[in-house]
Amino acid sequence: MIKTAFIYDKPREAPTFEGYYFANKDGFWKGFKYNMPYVLDNKRPKPQTKKADVETGEDQKGE
Repeated sequence: MIKTAFIYDKPREAPTFEGYYFANKDGFWKGFKYNMPYVLDNKRPKPQTKKADVETGEDQKGE
């Protein structure tokens, strides 16, 4: 199983929330510029996992 596991690269830099603020009333981060939720911004850094065994479905299991 380890031989076929897909190993993701470690993130090179920690995500930053520069240009965003935490909206306490809403309970999530928003951008200063467009007041858009952080998770909907396509230019934000994508989340990284701490685990090396990321579940990716059947497409990379080599079956």
